[in-house]
Amino acid sequence: MVSVMYADTVILNGSVLTVNQQDDVTEAVAIRDGKILAVGSNSEIEAYIGDETNVIQAGGKTVMPGFVDAHIHFGMYGLLDHGIIDINYPKAKSIEEIKDLIRAEAKKKKKGEWIKLQGYDHNKLLEKRHPTKEDLDEAAPANPVQCTRCCAHMAVYNSLALEIAGVHSADQYAPGEVVVNENGQLHGLLKETAHMDTSTKVEFSSDELLDGFVNADRIMLSLGITTAHDAGAYGAASTSAMQDACESGAVHVRLYPMLFDMFGKESGKEYIRTFIRAGIHTGCGSQHFKVGPTKIMLDGSSSGPSCAVIEGYSHDPANHGIQVWEQEEADEIVLAAHKAGFQVTAHAVGDKAVTIMVNAIEKALRQYPREDHRHRIEHCGLTNPELIGRIAKLGIIPISNPSFITINGTDYNRYYGERVDYLFALKSYLDAGIITAIGSDSPVTHPNPMNSLFGALNRKDQKTGDSVGEMQKVGVKEIVRMFTYNGAYASFEETVKGSLEPGKLADIVVLTENLLDYPPESIQDVRVAYTLVDGKVVYKADA
Repeated sequence: MVSVMYADTVILNGSVLTVNQQDDVTEAVAIRDGKILAVGSNSEIEAYIGDETNVIQAGGKTVMPGFVDAHIHFGMYGLLDHGIIDINYPKAKSIEEIKDLIRAEAKKKKKGEWIKLQGYDHNKLLEKRHPTKEDLDEAAPANPVQCTRCCAHMAVYNSLALEIAGVHSADQYAPGEVVVNENGQLHGLLKETAHMDTSTKVEFSSDELLDGFVNADRIMLSLGITTAHDAGAYGAASTSAMQDACESGAVHVRLYPMLFDMFGKESGKEYIRTFIRAGIHTGCGSQHFKVGPTKIMLDGSSSGPSCAVIEGYSHDPANHGIQVWEQEEADEIVLAAHKAGFQVTAHAVGDKAVTIMVNAIEKALRQYPREDHRHRIEHCGLTNPELIGRIAKLGIIPISNPSFITINGTDYNRYYGERVDYLFALKSYLDAGIITAIGSDSPVTHPNPMNSLFGALNRKDQKTGDSVGEMQKVGVKEIVRMFTYNGAYASFEETVKGSLEPGKLADIVVLTENLLDYPPESIQDVRVAYTLVDGKVVYKADA
C-alpha cells in the first residue's frame, strides 16, 4: 500500500502560470510545509487532499508566483499617511490644497517638529509650478517643512528647514541643485545631492518607521507582492528597523534591501565602504531578509526631467539633465564593491548615466573577472541599441519601470521624442537575451503590479491614451516572467522562488481574472483574490 503525503493547502481549477522553463499552464497546486508539493491537473492534485487540507477554488482564474517588485522604496511607501502626508495627484490638485494640508498638520505638531509631504507633480498641479519656500512658510512658519516631488529626487523646503540644513546659497552645490528665483533668492527647491543632504535633517521616530513597514506590508500583500527589493529609504537606522520588523514577524513580505545611503554622494561612498570593511556581502541573511546589492545614485529622474542624457531633451535641447557622479568616481566604488564580492547596482536613468555604469562594470570585470555576478542597473531608462548590446554581453540585469509609461507617457514623448522607442526597452531586452526584472519604484508610482502590466502590454499613457514607443510591447507570459522568475533571478533566488515548481517556496497569488484571456487595455481592473507566503494565506479579498 502506497502512503499519500497529504497537502496542507490545495488550489484547484485555476489557470496556473507555472513560469517554469517551458511556461507550462496547468490547473492546480498542492502545498505542504510552506513549499510547493506538486503542480498538475485537477485530478493529479486532488490525490493530495486529506481531511485536514485547506482547498481554495480558483474558478478558472490565474494562479501564479507571487510578484517580485525588484525596485520599490518599501519603507518610504509605507510612511505615506503614516508619518508622511501623501500628496500624490489627485490627493492634492493644487498648491493651495497642499498648503491646506500643511496648515492642518501644523495644528497637530509642536513648534519645531518636522512636517513631511511626498508625491506632488508640478506638471499636474493647477498652478503648473513647484511650490516655493514662501508657500510653505505661509502655511507653517514655526515648523520645518519638506515637500518632496513624486520622483523623490527633489523637494521644496521652507525657510526654517533650509536654515536647519545650512543651505544659504546656490554655490554650495553643483549647478542646478539649489534653485534660485528671478531675483537670485533661494526658491526652496533642492535637487539631487542638495536635497539628499538636507533629508538627513528630517526626523522619523522608531514608532513611525515600524508603523510604515507594517502599513507597506499590508498593502503589498493585498497586491500580490510577496518579495520586495527595497531601493533605499532613510539610512542605516531604517534598514535596521526593517530587519527587526521582518524577524519579529511584523512584516511578511520577503525583503532584499539595497545598501544605499540616499543622503548625498560622499555619505553614500562611506556607507558602502563601511559594509566592505565589515565583511558583510550580498546574500547575507535569511529567506525573509537578505542583504542586496550596493547602490549608487548617478543621475536624476525621467519625469523631472533631470536624468543625464547624451543628447539634450527634445523640449529643451540645451538641458542634459543632472549627472551626480563622474566616471572616475563610479569606477572606484563599483570596483571596490565588486572586488569584495558584492552585487553592484546604480540608479541610472538617462543614456549618459547608463553608459557610466556600464563602463564601470566592464572595467571591474576586466580587472577582476567573475562568473554570475548579476550586477544590475536600476531603471536603465534610455538604452540605445549599442548600450543594449553591451548590457547583453556583460550579463547586466536592467530593472525596468513600465508603470512610468502609464502616468508619464505624454510627457516622455515631449521630453525624449523618438528616443521613447528605446525607453524601458523590454522587447529589445528580450530579443537580445537580456534578463530584465520589473520594479514599481513606489512611492513614485502606485505599487499595484497591474499598472506595470498595463504599461508593458499597451505602452500607453493611461490618462491621454498617447502611445509611447509601441515597438517595446511584450506579451502576458513575458511580463509575468519578468515580474516573478526574473525578479528572483536578480537576487540569486530563482532556485527557491519565482516559479511554481515542486520544492520551491509557496509564495503564490490567485487573481480575480484569467490574465491569458483578459483584455490588455483593461488589465488594471484585475485584483488579487488570495496571497500566500510560505504556503499560508496572508491576504484574502473580501467576498
